Amino acid sequence: MQIGVPIKLLYGSGQAVDAVVQAVINTFLLFYLTAVCGMSGGAAGSIFLVSLVVDGLLDPYIGRLSDNWRSSWGRRLPFMLVALPPMMIAAALIFNLPSNRSDAFLYIYVLLLNIVLRVGLSVFALPHSALTAELTDDYSERSVLSSFRALFIVLGTAAALLPAFAFLFAADGALQSKPPYQWLGLLTACLIGGFGLTCVSGIFRKARSLPVPERATEETGFFADLLQLFRNPSFVPMFLGAVLVLVGQGATTAINLHAYRYFWELPAAYMQLPLLILPVGMLLGTLAAGLLLVRIEKRDGVIGAVAVLGAYQILITLLAVAGMVQPGSIAAVALVAGSGLLFGACGALCFVCFYSMIADAVDEHDHLFGVRREALYAAALMIGAKAATGIGAFLSGLGLQLVGFTAPAKGSTATIPADTATAVGLLWGLGGALVVLAAIPFLYRYRIDQARHAEILASLAARPSATPSPVPIIAPLAQN
Repeated sequence: MQIGVPIKLLYGSGQAVDAVVQAVINTFLLFYLTAVCGMSGGAAGSIFLVSLVVDGLLDPYIGRLSDNWRSSWGRRLPFMLVALPPMMIAAALIFNLPSNRSDAFLYIYVLLLNIVLRVGLSVFALPHSALTAELTDDYSERSVLSSFRALFIVLGTAAALLPAFAFLFAADGALQSKPPYQWLGLLTACLIGGFGLTCVSGIFRKARSLPVPERATEETGFFADLLQLFRNPSFVPMFLGAVLVLVGQGATTAINLHAYRYFWELPAAYMQLPLLILPVGMLLGTLAAGLLLVRIEKRDGVIGAVAVLGAYQILITLLAVAGMVQPGSIAAVALVAGSGLLFGACGALCFVCFYSMIADAVDEHDHLFGVRREALYAAALMIGAKAATGIGAFLSGLGLQLVGFTAPAKGSTATIPADTATAVGLLWGLGGALVVLAAIPFLYRYRIDQARHAEILASLAARPSATPSPVPIIAPLAQN
């Protein structure tokens, strides 16, 4: 089924909500907590990890609840709409920590806000992601639809990072000062509301008109549904590969500012360049996905992106450690900018491939087990995405503590010891890249190609048709 461009754009705009949150939290929160608020790396990293655990436990339930929901607004829109207000409040407050409070109070305060923000994002993003499989069953059209979502990752990331670096943190020393972060929180809240309401209002008519699958004759339990996911031979290797890619990317992203400042010693005027060029890379990766995925299989596209990203990150770090590139030099600036460009391009290509692959895996699930679980599959992949900011940030924060990183006092011209700076660089350049490259053997085992997907659709089409169940007004199915 083909979808018009206006619906693709409006649907894609919802992805910017996730992009804004990821860009702001991944880029600034660990640095804000450690270098501005003085929290230890281990404590700050554990905030990400604990939030991930809580959110990860809730994600499958949220996905299953959305799959089983019946209302006059359909299965997805009610969740997306109710998620926006708490997300906006949490985003505004998380960078506005109260003064003169104990370390324990600040830890719990930030942890609770991060949990609210993360769970709210799940309640919005899981139903939104599930719509990729519902809006079309066409193998290629799903890649196109995922490309529109990737386009709004570019726009959402740019909408968050460009004003932050161009205005809020433009002055020398602003990154180490608290007031700009308060404005960053307000900016994030406004962007979440703007993109989220644009998506919900824009696809309202289309989403509520989608057919609701018939309820299963025998309603399965929650854990039985989860077990079915891991009995799907295509889902398991894709999920494990995606988790490794996203954890590696998350570990690198969380420590970006530390590495730029203390390992690469980028001049203040160029500190923002790698992050500002990131959306350009995302745009190039999105365009490349549209061109490549009509010629190659989705699995091959994501493997190529992973290989290029990991190899480049390791290479430039080893060049700097060997003394072949001097910190603070134009060559260092160029190499780090190239890293930002590749990170954006390869990340966008991976995104398009993964979410298109997960929609195909939903069809295979229907083929194998006779029931559709779009949001539950999206929940599984979302857990991997959150591992990027949870486990990845925790490992980076713990790594900073283990190598003895301590930020110089505000206003001081001192820097950190040379061996500590080198250790920070190795954490940034090798740690995450090696995890990313470890995903390749798993991704090779993903088996759905265009021919296999055509066989699955033919099998589903041959299944005896059933009369859809009536749709009651706002009445969720009973949960087991």
